[in-house]
Amino acid sequence: MVALQIHGVSEPTRRALSAEAKARGESLQEYLLDILDREAHDLGERQFLVEWHADTQKARTQSIDFVRLIGSEEERQEPQFARGG
Repeated sequence: MVALQIHGVSEPTRRALSAEAKARGESLQEYLLDILDREAHDLGERQFLVEWHADTQKARTQSIDFVRLIGSEEERQEPQFARGG
């Protein structure tokens, strides 16, 4: 496991974080580790959403080809109906 130090934290910030940790029944270290873990998880989810959005945009441009493909299939089937009638 890696140790992480943060320098330059103001005293009011440290007090606020310590108070919140105490209110949750956690040590300051446990509380801060939880914050870091949640943030890292959220980063992963945000990256997933960015990739999903890019895929959605790509799919929108491909949907035109899909419509053309359906049209081409209908055109191929149409002469068969004419022969059967």
